[in-house]
Amino acid sequence: MPMIRTTEPMLIGGRNGDEHSYVLPLGTTLYEDQSYPEGFTRYLVYFNHKGPIEHETVTMEPKYRGTLIDPLWLETIDADTLKDVFKRFPLSRSDIAAAIKANEITKDDLTEIIQSMPK
Repeated sequence: MPMIRTTEPMLIGGRNGDEHSYVLPLGTTLYEDQSYPEGFTRYLVYFNHKGPIEHETVTMEPKYRGTLIDPLWLETIDADTLKDVFKRFPLSRSDIAAAIKANEITKDDLTEIIQSMPK
């Protein structure tokens, strides 16, 4: 199965077109499942999880013909959308500090970023 690894965060659309969106972190490995003539590709993502998951059971109905595939939409995040996401998930001072340290941004980089911000 062909694999790709994301180099930027991506936006995951909410279920059934709801107004919620979520973020898939950069560096996530996507496994190509199937490409469609309509111009999109379906990917698989694997997760590990410890402990029980709050859930509801999906009953296999005849209309699913033995398999239920219920994908969400994934898209590249543009700058305006990213701003909207951060409005919903505000970052604390410690969140920002951790992100800066994790990405090895220098003090000079940070100074340049701050100076480019509107007053």
